This record gives sequence, structure tokens and C-alpha cells, in this order.
Amino acid sequence: MTRNRIVRNILISRQPKDEYVKYVMKCVSQSLKERHGLVATRATRQGDDIQTRWQFDDRVVEVTLKSDVLASLDTEPFALDEVFIRALQLNDDEMERVVE
Repeated sequence: MTRNRIVRNILISRQPKDEYVKYVMKCVSQSLKERHGLVATRATRQGDDIQTRWQFDDRVVEVTLKSDVLASLDTEPFALDEVFIRALQLNDDEMERVVE
């Protein structure tokens, strides 16, 4: 998955926010897979927000993306990666920082 700012800017400008969130989830989960095995993800829209769910073995982490975070993606295409990584780290003391 790409960490190229230009490609990310193109993706965010041409895809619905839901699809972009799923794309970023796939990027992050592929990075996590190397250290934590299979990661199941799901994203569903709830009004103006998007509810995401991450499952590692028997653990589940849910992250709600509020409309203000989604609006910031137009100017900060990698902000979502950091939101997910921080949320996952807060829910697992052993989770190492993911770097692509």
C-alpha cells in the first residue's frame, strides 16, 4: 500500500470517505499482520461518523471517526493512519509502533 502523499491526495479527492477509510485500514492492517498475524477489519457509516472495528485473535478494538477527523483528511491524508495507530496502541500495551 502506498505511503506516497501525491497518490493519497488523489485517492482522497476521488473516493467517498468510506472507501478511503477502508483503504487506510487495509494499509494499517497489512503492516500489523507482520507482527500480530491476521487482522480482521470492518468500517460502517453511522450518520456523519464512521465506526471501525479491528479484531486481533480474541481482542476487538473499536474506533469511531467523527466528522471533524474525516473532514481533515482532505488536507492531511496520513492523519487517519496516525489515528488508528494511536488508538490501537492505547488498547494494547504490547503493540509496537507500526512503520511502513
